[in-house]
Amino acid sequence: MKLLLFLVATVLIYPVYVVYAQLKGERGRPNATPAQWGAAYEDVTYTARDGIKLKGWWIPVEGSRKAVLLLHGKGGSRNGVYTGVFELAKRYHRRGYNVLLPDLRAHGESGGTIVYFGLKEHEDMLGWLEAIDSDHRLEWVLHGFSMGAATVLMMKEKSPKRFAYVVADAPWIDFEKLVKQELWKRAKLPDWSFFYVRWIAETFFAQNFSFVDNRERVGKLCGEKILYIFEADDALLPEYQRKALSAACPTADRALFEGAGHVEAFKNDPAAYTQLLESKGL
Repeated sequence: MKLLLFLVATVLIYPVYVVYAQLKGERGRPNATPAQWGAAYEDVTYTARDGIKLKGWWIPVEGSRKAVLLLHGKGGSRNGVYTGVFELAKRYHRRGYNVLLPDLRAHGESGGTIVYFGLKEHEDMLGWLEAIDSDHRLEWVLHGFSMGAATVLMMKEKSPKRFAYVVADAPWIDFEKLVKQELWKRAKLPDWSFFYVRWIAETFFAQNFSFVDNRERVGKLCGEKILYIFEADDALLPEYQRKALSAACPTADRALFEGAGHVEAFKNDPAAYTQLLESKGL
């Protein structure tokens, strides 16, 4: 009986640990600043609706109305360990863009302990842009990586007329399939455990799996100025995610970088990546 109770408890509790482990962010201080590439910048702070303090850099260009919000992914930061977002910020800035380069909640120097896969992050960023550009003087481009890419798609859906262009590098499209894939890969939990994991995440950690799924969203956004970038060797987002995008929006503007893993396209070939952006008028 004791063994049976132990096994039942393990089955029930282990997924709770798995969920929490996948929700944790990555905190740390930046190891470089825009001064390294000769730019004047400001340390900026925004307080989210739930009181979490977010930190980032505002890197202005005097007299320019062009602006870009650059968002790293889960486990990253504004220094761009995985994506090269810090170097990308330099390239945007030198082409005349004001740049907002934040740490998402639970990352870098921002507060919070867990991520919400865009649910709260998109509200954080919409509020921050309203605070920094309250008169809507600037013409905003949104450019995100992985979870940051999903976040900018949510921002575009919520405020479609506010943003001139969106670049989504390695966004998930089918969130349910992604979670099932990672449950097996990381914890050897079978597909049927998804429904228990979802219940845990939504009941105890205020997640919303339906909201952060992008299949319906990209369909709604079909026809908008959005560039989807994928990497051919992306183990996190294999080909089925690209097929899900095609099913939801057959006319989506896409680029595929060969020989690159998850969010590695810019770091692997910054010249080709920059050329792609410039071909879109960015």
